[in-house]
Amino acid sequence: MNKSEYNKHSHSKHNFLQRRHGVRPDANNEQFLSNLSAAIRNNELHLHYQPRYDSLSGHANILEALVRWERPGLGTFYPNTFLRAAETHGLIFALDLWVFEQCCKDLIQYRKTLSPQLKIAVNISSLDCESVYYSQKLIDLCNHYQLKLADFIFEISETHAINDIRKTISFCKTLNEYNTQFCLGGFGTGYASMIRLLELPTHYLEIDYSFISQIGESERSETIIKNILNLARTLRLKTIAVGVEHKYQYDFLMAAGCDLMQGFYFISPGEINPGITNKINKSSLFMSDKKKF
Repeated sequence: MNKSEYNKHSHSKHNFLQRRHGVRPDANNEQFLSNLSAAIRNNELHLHYQPRYDSLSGHANILEALVRWERPGLGTFYPNTFLRAAETHGLIFALDLWVFEQCCKDLIQYRKTLSPQLKIAVNISSLDCESVYYSQKLIDLCNHYQLKLADFIFEISETHAINDIRKTISFCKTLNEYNTQFCLGGFGTGYASMIRLLELPTHYLEIDYSFISQIGESERSETIIKNILNLARTLRLKTIAVGVEHKYQYDFLMAAGCDLMQGFYFISPGEINPGITNKINKSSLFMSDKKKF
């Protein structure tokens, strides 16, 4: 995956890259949906992870989980090719539970090989947040793997798509009892962003990539970013910048006081293996020599 491909689409976790080979599939095709359902049941999906670096310490104690679907002969399907269909056709709960359970398994291993303080950021659909069943399954899975919900950060994307805010608030309150942290994804886009700050228990704001990509090109975008950062500080929230690809973006965000950053400037998403572990540990070259994972 190259940077130009990555740039072509929003860094919103529910609108990632199109697959590399061929045209975008018909996600509403019956056979496609059947294959997706089978992939979830048969454990044919896999996760890539991208570190989030703390701007002050240089440590990357948060990995964001990004789901991928490899199809023999067809290439890699990214979330924007199947998430919307999964939501529309009732597969999103099974899909997101598969992701979370895999995150539980991975976290146990990665805390041994990377950092005992490691957390995983998990993207969840707004539909998940309206389900009592989903919140209970998260609790059950954590108990099963002897983990805590506080070991994860749940990122709610596209909050403007929430259908029943009362159910969503109840979902968040239930998980809050377990010291769970929440992030509002793609903040600054959609008419509901500001009101969700009042309604939902929020710990992190993710600045939408559409603003990050305009650093150095648009004074308005830079002003908006600074104001989002100031708002977050006033509300005592942490800020996350995604899609940081260039040193000038990194320098601007550092000077403006952004708390966490991720993107190709540091490392691209990938599977966690000995090779990428070493790359993560060495990818602090843009910070001081002492700042490592």
